[in-house]
Amino acid sequence: MIDDDVDGRAGLDDEDVLSLSWYYSWWRVASVAVAITLAAIGLVVTATDDTPESDGVDVGFLQDMRSHHDQAVRMSLSFLFKDDVDPTLRTIASEILLSQQQETGMIVEILRGFGTDEENSSGTSMAWMGEPVPTDRMPGMASEAELESLDAATGAEADRLFIDLMTEHHEGGIHMAEDAADRAENDRVKGMARAMARVQQEEVEELSTISSRLGFQS
Repeated sequence: MIDDDVDGRAGLDDEDVLSLSWYYSWWRVASVAVAITLAAIGLVVTATDDTPESDGVDVGFLQDMRSHHDQAVRMSLSFLFKDDVDPTLRTIASEILLSQQQETGMIVEILRGFGTDEENSSGTSMAWMGEPVPTDRMPGMASEAELESLDAATGAEADRLFIDLMTEHHEGGIHMAEDAADRAENDRVKGMARAMARVQQEEVEELSTISSRLGFQS
């Protein structure tokens, strides 16, 4: 899954990295990601007879995972702007950034097809799992203090924080995705949830391997 180039940026030079913040616009890339997704897989989602209930598992999962993805993208961008971090971790951060942007585009398009809100603005998440919590307390979500620490960190400390925060973040996402894969009604949503759980588990394992190489684990 990991294919580093010479400087470990996986094809992202300084100019490319700087352009990410321009088109992401406050951690939202709905329009860009939707365009990429539709062009790549020809997915056109329309409302159908099997449209889930607006307060059900399918819609709740998609809305909450959109917010969850936003934070993973924020952490990845923060890490990519650092010059003195591990090259392989930089590659993983770029992969997470791009894949979760694309998934966000898919989420938005599916929710539009369902005729429901594109995000959860209630301030409470996880009700669809029977585990209601404030949105910023969803499983794996980093606190503002932790995000600020990542922003300020450099070198090995930045590597360690990124690994720790993204591992916990992914584990929370896997918890949500596995539940949706089991209980969602719509086949498209179930398939997306299964894919998210699988990919994020693979990334957790990669992060663990890197952590051991860097001496962060005993």
